[in-house]
Amino acid sequence: MAKQPTFPITIMAGSTAIRIYLDPLKAAGPESSEEGKSYASYVVSYYQGGKRIRTRHNSLQSAKDKADSIKTAILNNDTTALTLKGEDSLIYARAKNLIAPFGVSLDELAKEYVTVHEILGEISLIEAARFYDRFGKTVKEIKSIPAIVEELNANLKADGKSEYHRRDMKRRLQVFALAFSKPIMDVKTSEISDWVRTLKGRNKKGDEVELAPKSRNHYRNSVVQLFNMARDNGYLPKGMPTEAEAVKTLDVVSPANEIFTIEEIEKVLHSAPDRLIAPMAIKAFSGVRTEEMLNLRWEHVNLDSKYITLPAEVTKTKQRRLIPMAANLIAWLIPHKKTTGRICARWQRAQALFQAFDRHGKRQGIDVGANKFRNSYISYRVAVTHDVAKVSLESGNSPRVIQREYLELATEADGKRWFAVVPETASPKGKAAKKS
Repeated sequence: MAKQPTFPITIMAGSTAIRIYLDPLKAAGPESSEEGKSYASYVVSYYQGGKRIRTRHNSLQSAKDKADSIKTAILNNDTTALTLKGEDSLIYARAKNLIAPFGVSLDELAKEYVTVHEILGEISLIEAARFYDRFGKTVKEIKSIPAIVEELNANLKADGKSEYHRRDMKRRLQVFALAFSKPIMDVKTSEISDWVRTLKGRNKKGDEVELAPKSRNHYRNSVVQLFNMARDNGYLPKGMPTEAEAVKTLDVVSPANEIFTIEEIEKVLHSAPDRLIAPMAIKAFSGVRTEEMLNLRWEHVNLDSKYITLPAEVTKTKQRRLIPMAANLIAWLIPHKKTTGRICARWQRAQALFQAFDRHGKRQGIDVGANKFRNSYISYRVAVTHDVAKVSLESGNSPRVIQREYLELATEADGKRWFAVVPETASPKGKAAKKS
């Protein structure tokens, strides 16, 4: 049997004594009875500022809880707790004890709760905490957009990505970094969407123009790659879609690809200076990209096997390609073939090579365009072979793109004429054309 407590029970709070007294209450009985029923009751008594304060409780445990809360309040010099009565006093004391290890006040906690509730809406704090525990803890470092862009550019180079890809990524993401200097965790889908809508470009005259939907999609895709890398490296929560992925791609209506007529390519090649003949002929009759042409070497051109071998480190897609050489291309290359070295050793940048093509074309009154040589090769090659898959392998374009953008641009007869364009024979007329 438990030992009965001895009253009064005294609890000390420094020099203040808090006492619990047993003080039963008697209820008035019926008129015929001389004595009413007795009920257990306890009184907690202490002095504050020279004034005696008493509270009554219907259970010993309630009285002890009150005494403990008074003790805590006195030791902490918490006058608020001493002025509260009944259940409010107990609630206040329990709350103070619970938050004491965290070093925050009740009003600070209340302000923080209100702010969090405004952010979360109907979501409970417990749900938010569980969500953070699962996803938020995967974020290892808060990092800014410019710093992540710099890191991605370094990674692309270390991973051996093509110069073509690295250049485009760097150009687009530098624009993004200028617009967003803040931590990547703070960038929202709506902000990226608005940024994509405001992107500008420049036309051939240097005037500022709206970017085409296809170009905007390229920027959007570059940003998606940046956010994916950030997620992989612990700058964004793992296991969750990024804000960039939610940015919608724009519908693109592909413009009709421009190609050379037979007469135009004859004029362009027959009038070309020696330094441009090999690169332009290779582009026209094998479809090599300008970026790939810049790094193509004479060692890759085999006139005996009649194939151009594009190593993986040269191609845009980082996949090796083998391109058959038509008889007319071989005829164009024989007078200029060297054993080793870059075919375009004169130029160090793809843009400079394109500008050389462009200047020559303008002198002949012909627009060579950014991709006109390659567009022409693919179109005429498909017309001759009727084999999209074959041309896909040779050109490094997907069959889907070829079917969508290159079919029915040329007839089979046109294709045969295209691959029959050969150098002019040594004649006074031909020599005059060479010098122009």
